[in-house]
Amino acid sequence: MKTHLASRLCRKLAVALVLTLMVFMLGASSILLGAVEDFSESEMYVHNFVDVPPFGNWTFVEKPMFPVYFNNSQILVGSNWTVVYPLTANHSYHIYSYGEWIDYGSNPSTDYDIYVYNPSGELEGYHTESTGLPEHLGTTVDEPFFIPKYSGNYSFIIRNDPRESNASQQATLMNIENAETNKWHEVFIEGKQDNMHVLNTSWAFEFVTESQRIEVWVKVPETLDMYEARLYLMANPEAEMGERLNNVLLAWEPGLYGEISGIYGGFNLDSEEFRGVASASGEFFGQDMLINYTSPVEGKSLYHLVLIGEKGAGKIKFLVKTEFGNAGLKPVNPPLRVYPGNETALTFASNITDLRNATFYYSVNDLENVTALSMQLIDNRTCVAVVPGQPNGTTVKYTVEAADVLENVLVHNGSYTVKYDSQLNLTLGTEAISIGENITLIGLITPPSENLSITLIYTSANGTFQQTVYTLADGTFTASFKPSMEGDWIVQAVFEGNNMLYRSSSSSLKFKVEPPSFLSQYSMYIFAGAGAGIGIAVLVFIRKRRG
Repeated sequence: MKTHLASRLCRKLAVALVLTLMVFMLGASSILLGAVEDFSESEMYVHNFVDVPPFGNWTFVEKPMFPVYFNNSQILVGSNWTVVYPLTANHSYHIYSYGEWIDYGSNPSTDYDIYVYNPSGELEGYHTESTGLPEHLGTTVDEPFFIPKYSGNYSFIIRNDPRESNASQQATLMNIENAETNKWHEVFIEGKQDNMHVLNTSWAFEFVTESQRIEVWVKVPETLDMYEARLYLMANPEAEMGERLNNVLLAWEPGLYGEISGIYGGFNLDSEEFRGVASASGEFFGQDMLINYTSPVEGKSLYHLVLIGEKGAGKIKFLVKTEFGNAGLKPVNPPLRVYPGNETALTFASNITDLRNATFYYSVNDLENVTALSMQLIDNRTCVAVVPGQPNGTTVKYTVEAADVLENVLVHNGSYTVKYDSQLNLTLGTEAISIGENITLIGLITPPSENLSITLIYTSANGTFQQTVYTLADGTFTASFKPSMEGDWIVQAVFEGNNMLYRSSSSSLKFKVEPPSFLSQYSMYIFAGAGAGIGIAVLVFIRKRRG
């Protein structure tokens, strides 16, 4: 128990000592830097210490966006080098190590293992791939990015494993925050002081996309004047630039140090250096910026986004937009029937993006006058408008315009007509007739109206027949139909609706068409025979009378 408490105390003392040393040394270096105006961002905020307790050899990166370069023989076999980054809890960082030491061949020589300690000095993760293989520095083996649990200084100890390594080859350790595309992010930016960059003047993020078209939206507060926003293309494996680790892209290594090859690389955070493949500048306080870039290369690409302040300070919001043309607005359970005087709720949903606001425009006089209603957002993707009740026969034409978080304007047009319900009844004069006879039908539609078109649909095993009749002023109608074949029949009345009444249909009624009766079938022969018999009898009677 004493040993455990002692170790915890030692860890806390070590962390406190490190922080004290950092404050002292960085304060001294900032005084020294104040007299020099041409230091790069990397020189200002990446500090190397050799044989300085408690880590011995270590590097402090004041903001995680610079590569740390290790020369051949810098981390000798059996020795360590510690890199310390201030990280923010729950942010997503892409941390990776590569360089000449990576060797997928049969005889690799260098094995760097990496151990991660949180701000309390507790071991949070370790990565010990085989010799020559790059370390996966995600939070877990399944995650591509490192998401710290706490805010503070995290220590990444690179150890040249004496058990498996026999060389000390060049390496790069890179740490940069990953910005998810199609989502707004915030970062604090502070302008230059006496034309010199301060800690928060420049900031950088990475993102990956397969979209060739990219828009970067930067919203700037009134308290800040931005100098520039820049886009750097850092990797595209299909063009043989950069690498993949666990299906995540790693930057083309020379490009991290400012080297340029065609459209690749050149990454830097300095005001007067290479501006990347695209950029946008600000001219006054509160001026928003937009980068609109179309890449000439296809396939998944890695980019770095650099944001540089000029004067003032404040939180900017930025969006990397790579989703175009697929966002839309669709009605949710649209009302099938709207009755006179009833309020009507209309609901619409965004298919893939979150909404910021929505407006419902409607007209009841064929767009001569338009009324605007502010729609209620009931969740991030659904909006609702309530239209006041309208008189019978009114056609409501509407347009929904919604702004989403990707700066798209989503539009949906539609209409509906306010009508009364209708009911249609049908009765048969009889349920069975003989072939050759007519079936009589009587119907009624309510509310009653004259000259409405009613379609009677007769169906048998051998086909369907239609008949059109019209209503009288009291809503009644009659029909007569002579079936052409025997068997079971079904009849139904249908009203297709008009501008005042909704569609309706009657129940389906069955009737039977039977063969002709014996009398009707043989009446001709019976009457013919009877007539002949009467004639013979008369003839015999006449002869008898003459005799």
